[in-house]
Amino acid sequence: MVALADTPLISIVMPTFDPRESHLREAIDSVRAQSFGGWELCVADDGSRTPHVKRVLEQAAAEDDRVRVDLAERNSGISAATNRAVAMARGEYVAFLDHDDVLAPDALEVVAAAIEADPPPDFLYSDQDKLDRRGRRLAPFHKPDWSPVYALGAMYVGHLLVARASLVREAGGLDSSFDGIQDFELMLRLSERGGRIAHLPKVLYHWRAAPGSIAAGTEEKSGIPELQARAVSEHLRRRGVPAHAEQHPTIPHRACLAADAARERPPVSVVVAPGGARADLERCLESVRRAAYPKLEVGVADPSASGSLSAALNAAAARSTAELLVFVAAYAELSDPGWLDALQLQAEVPGVGAVAPLSLFPDGRVAESGLAARRWDARGRVAPSEWWHGTAPVEPIMRGADGASDGYYGSLSCAREVAAASASCLLVPRHVFEDADGFDAHYRSRHHDVDLCLRIRRLGLTVVVTPRARAIVHTDPAGRPEDMVDRAVLVDTWFEELDRGDPCLNANLSFDMAPLDGRGAGLLPRIARRA
Repeated sequence: MVALADTPLISIVMPTFDPRESHLREAIDSVRAQSFGGWELCVADDGSRTPHVKRVLEQAAAEDDRVRVDLAERNSGISAATNRAVAMARGEYVAFLDHDDVLAPDALEVVAAAIEADPPPDFLYSDQDKLDRRGRRLAPFHKPDWSPVYALGAMYVGHLLVARASLVREAGGLDSSFDGIQDFELMLRLSERGGRIAHLPKVLYHWRAAPGSIAAGTEEKSGIPELQARAVSEHLRRRGVPAHAEQHPTIPHRACLAADAARERPPVSVVVAPGGARADLERCLESVRRAAYPKLEVGVADPSASGSLSAALNAAAARSTAELLVFVAAYAELSDPGWLDALQLQAEVPGVGAVAPLSLFPDGRVAESGLAARRWDARGRVAPSEWWHGTAPVEPIMRGADGASDGYYGSLSCAREVAAASASCLLVPRHVFEDADGFDAHYRSRHHDVDLCLRIRRLGLTVVVTPRARAIVHTDPAGRPEDMVDRAVLVDTWFEELDRGDPCLNANLSFDMAPLDGRGAGLLPRIARRA
């Protein structure tokens, strides 16, 4: 890491309330050990009852004038205490640190380097891991770049969270009515204000898995799922989305969107792409027509006239006047009558340009939870030349996993952004489809769906997969014969984007979202250097 001037000033805000003495000292020591010196530590004690807290804090302030302490006589809650610490802050940015957690030695140096970007970010967050009772690091959480849809279902941003102090103050600080998830609720409000959100793909924060902490287990704190759903529901209301959040029926600390009763359900045109056995097409059409959705028209594309599946899909879409277009492959069966409502609901979220269901094999294993582009794999950097003859430029995510599981930190239980999704089933609003110029007729049978998704993302919109809708694929979409011409068209058209990697899948994860070190703790030296 290159040396930086100790600017800008970063104010670390830390509320304290009866932490163990050893944990509090470790938290403070991790700040004082930072390789970047442009920091101040603003500690607001919330009426701690144990005498060692005051002693440790006053000693730290006496030893380092960058440590500033405000002691309160009464306990007022973590949000109120954090707001007091923010009020003390003199830095342009504030970084949030819990009283028993630990910063990586270069955490602020990485943050300061990111702030030097032009334009500088307004908010930043990093990857994180946990500390067990013996102080061992485990369970690294390698996050995607900013994913506002994923954040509606999983409180994934977490630590290390850094924000412009002025924006935190303008937003009114933390809300005491959300104590327990106060940083998550603040991030939702901050995201509504716009601004640039930067993800730092390196583990910079070590979260203590102490008894009573959510880090120790999802059942350690009561009332959290209800608070999470309320925070998301209020966020959706402020954004004008006709939906609210509900607790996931089986997985703690996950939320699902549910439609408000007054929401509109615009007309939908479903275009089925033929192929395979006649029985597959009939099963697909029957499942589509079972959708409990009004204003639904269904048609089958005819590629025989043009010789191109893409051209046939475009022609079928042009014959329709529906506001929403859904493209379905004949080998797919939509298993739940509510599948179309689930897709349409996600399309209502601002910034979403296309929505796909979770694709499953008949036995319940995941066929595809979106598609990812990979610049790195377990061997190292993928040579671009391999895209033409060896490594596929995109691969299915979470293939083979249990479709009823949480996946990697909610990757299978929550709707989330992906680089692309296949046309096994894909909903696209008509205006988005037209702005993206539809499917590219240069593709004969493969990768037209990936190309469309990448053009939708180029419009500044996202592609989302939601597990609330599920498609059963009776023919493996990834097992279809490769068309090398189609692959070459995709690589030639999107070489730069593919070479940059996938913002929706952290480079430290494999396609099944397992850490590339394969051990579940720590990082390989190669990954640590690259991160």
